[in-house]
Amino acid sequence: MNVALHGFLMGLSLIIAIGPQNTLLLRQGIRRTAVGAVVTVCLVSEYILIIGSTAGVGVIIDRAPVILDLMKYLGFAYLIWFAFTSFREAFHPDQNTFTRDEQNPSVSPLPDDNRYTINTSPGGTGSVAVAERTLHTAKQVPQRVWVKPILAALAMTWLNPAAYVDIVVMLGGIANQYGEIGRWYFAAGALLASSIWMPTIGYGARKLSGPLSRPNVARMVNIAIGVVMIIIAVRLLFH
Repeated sequence: MNVALHGFLMGLSLIIAIGPQNTLLLRQGIRRTAVGAVVTVCLVSEYILIIGSTAGVGVIIDRAPVILDLMKYLGFAYLIWFAFTSFREAFHPDQNTFTRDEQNPSVSPLPDDNRYTINTSPGGTGSVAVAERTLHTAKQVPQRVWVKPILAALAMTWLNPAAYVDIVVMLGGIANQYGEIGRWYFAAGALLASSIWMPTIGYGARKLSGPLSRPNVARMVNIAIGVVMIIIAVRLLFH
């Protein structure tokens, strides 16, 4: 039990620190866009990293520093781009400013001329086919708002060398000090910390999206996100 508690506290100390994942969760929560998808992607990624580190994958990373170097430059470029978009949205609110799902311009209603009634009379197969195509289109349109947040979540996890150093190397190294069985108790504690923290950030921001999405507040949040991303990118490059 003490080992699991140590893993929980260690995992919490690593994940609470302001980083790309937390920033993205906060941003999507305020926008109320693809929150569940981003939380899920971040959690699954954390699970893979923590379980892999406990299984000893950190040895591979430790022996192949070129992998971290590659991730460093890719991650730096992505974080700078993310910072740029945050500043752009802060000073050009018409292009974005934390928009809620209900107001998301990417999900537009179908034109009136594409709404058909299914003809159940004999010979009405043409109308049935049109209706099926219409329903298929209606299902496909809203899914577009999920793509960019999911890609961002993947990039901010897997292009972040700090994740490999903190979780795979350091967390995994500590876990493996507890032996064959104890390390999995440690890993379970770390997994629990991630499972609690990430949904709390994402859905907590969504709950507070009303006051946080006001123009002046949204501008300050976007500027803060941009500054944090630049700081993380610089630290990443010169680490």
